[in-house]
Amino acid sequence: MFKKILAAVAAVFALTLAASAASATAGPDLSVTRVNYNAVGADTAANRWQEAIYLKASSDLSEPLDISGWKVHDTYANADGDHTNAYTFPAGTVVKAGGTVVVSSAAGVNKTDPNSTQVYYMDFKRGYNGHWLNNGGDTVYVEKAGGDQVTKLVYDFDNGYYVR
Repeated sequence: MFKKILAAVAAVFALTLAASAASATAGPDLSVTRVNYNAVGADTAANRWQEAIYLKASSDLSEPLDISGWKVHDTYANADGDHTNAYTFPAGTVVKAGGTVVVSSAAGVNKTDPNSTQVYYMDFKRGYNGHWLNNGGDTVYVEKAGGDQVTKLVYDFDNGYYVR
């Protein structure tokens, strides 16, 4: 009897470990794949379009991912703790499995077709001439509308203009 109980406990433990390993290796539904953080030349309003964050939806999604209300931001928070260097995706924003979404600090008309690369424009006017990503390193976060973190990417200056 004791051996049967011990075997059952061992089996449950093995299944728990296997499930934990599987969930630990599964990636987020949306990942930061590239950050263009350092515009070529001096930071001017004219070249702020070069700053961009690239996000990619998991190719394992069984249906489009609704990212309405999700926020992309860096580490800066104002005195109230609000992340004001941020972009919030508008209602109805969906990404297909394997789809790419780009968030640019420039002004422009959003390209929202989920069948191609989607581009969303922040028209960011604060920071240094509309540049908000730190050239010396920063962290880019993606959070759901309720504030739960989906993913993040920490980067340092690497003598270049972007990091993946």
